[in-house]
Amino acid sequence: MLLAIPAPAQKASFTDLLAEGEKAETNGNEPAAAAFYNQAKQLEPDNVTNLCVLTKRYCDLMFLAASVDAKKDLLIRATACARRAVALCPTNSTAHASLAVCFAKACPLADIKDAVAYSRLLKAEAETAVRLNPREDVAYYLLGRWNCGVANMGILAAAYVRVVYGGLPSASNEEAIADFKKAIAIAPDHPIYHAGLANVYKITGQTAAAQAEFKKCVALKPSDRNDRDAQQDALKEIRPTAP
Repeated sequence: MLLAIPAPAQKASFTDLLAEGEKAETNGNEPAAAAFYNQAKQLEPDNVTNLCVLTKRYCDLMFLAASVDAKKDLLIRATACARRAVALCPTNSTAHASLAVCFAKACPLADIKDAVAYSRLLKAEAETAVRLNPREDVAYYLLGRWNCGVANMGILAAAYVRVVYGGLPSASNEEAIADFKKAIAIAPDHPIYHAGLANVYKITGQTAAAQAEFKKCVALKPSDRNDRDAQQDALKEIRPTAP
């Protein structure tokens, strides 16, 4: 059964189209949701705030995409919105954080050469975001992920990246913990931030601290698919309390 794709709405506002897109997304209709978001972009192509919102919506739609090509198409749309937002307002921290999210989404879809390039860009954009706004929690979360990922890269993989592609900037689990803690201090109700911190604690052998953060993760109300996925993973990590 084909999913219906809506015709362009003549009098719908940006907010109306966003709401329709979110409704279609909730119903699992990725083509319809993307169509609504495309219409919204056409209404206000130079509104930085709206471009950042659309970046997130396109990235969220990637969860529903049935193929790698579909994911890449949505990522192209998301990245175009984020790049436009940065170009329109280079001092907007949310625009830089939005672009960093796109680079994070791009890494698992790329070959190792491009993934290394995206990783560098992710770090640079996230660092720009927190420099412009020290309360940009998403950027701190991304930096935590970056530090954790690079710090725990396998020896052979790290050597290969260093020899062939010039390596990546230094990273550490300690920096990852600090970044996740900063994100949590700013926005303590995001489950995914607690999951990120819990994972680093687990990697570094801090079992009690990891369990505490996993439990905080599942106890909070999720705000999007990222949070829900983080909670599902956290549930698998929580150990039963001894009688």
